[in-house]
Amino acid sequence: MLLRELRRLYRATALLLHVLLGVLIACAILPLPSRARLARKLGPWWLRRGASVLGVRVMAHGAPAQEACLLVANHISWLDILVLATQSDAGFVAKAEVGRWPLIGWLAGVGGTEFVQRGSHDSAARLLERMVRRLKQGERLTVFPEGTSRAQVVPGRFRPRLLQAAVEAGVHVQPVAIYYGAGEETLQRVAFVGEETFLHHLWLLLAADPVLAEVTFLPPLSSILGDSRMLADEAWSAASYTLRRLELYELEAKHQERVLHDVGLTHAV
Repeated sequence: MLLRELRRLYRATALLLHVLLGVLIACAILPLPSRARLARKLGPWWLRRGASVLGVRVMAHGAPAQEACLLVANHISWLDILVLATQSDAGFVAKAEVGRWPLIGWLAGVGGTEFVQRGSHDSAARLLERMVRRLKQGERLTVFPEGTSRAQVVPGRFRPRLLQAAVEAGVHVQPVAIYYGAGEETLQRVAFVGEETFLHHLWLLLAADPVLAEVTFLPPLSSILGDSRMLADEAWSAASYTLRRLELYELEAKHQERVLHDVGLTHAV
């Protein structure tokens, strides 16, 4: 118990200093003509440091595409953004509520995150226009096409609407699989779902054991056929297959550990 509270105190202090640093950097670049370009360079660095402060370790397989591309990933927690930022400088699309989080939301906006109001057709249409423009300018963007976060390994079906941006911009779609583990306890600790507030979830994570996240960048999919629904289904299938395999490997490894442990006990007797 004491160790957990000391860990929370240390991480909370480090996180506060990191947020204040982000505010200072944002205030310094806001008056500059090149603020958008600078923010999109510094934003991923700031997020990567945030992941380290929170005790999130990342194991990556594959690599993000270097050309303009729309990355689509399964969604479990707001930690997903930090995990992806350790490997890619792509911008993000997030729900409008994130923009209202204390300080974090403001920093995300300064860093080039695009916000969308869930359930608003007009907001989604305006977002699509901004996404197409940025993709045509050679940027990479990341979306979570499930539309919500889930405390489960296999994601819900990917919605095609935002993938239409890749079709209209003529860029590839790259599926990404984020895996925190198959254990129910781990999923419940990491997942940000339901009515839980950001600050409450953050408070729990500050004292939690380190988190290991595996992120797999899968082969990009061509949007040349112009069918966003087919793209969504293909991306979902690729990510789901990868996540199921990772879950199977972990469960098999745990089973082997139990078998070896039982054999050792038998020999000891």
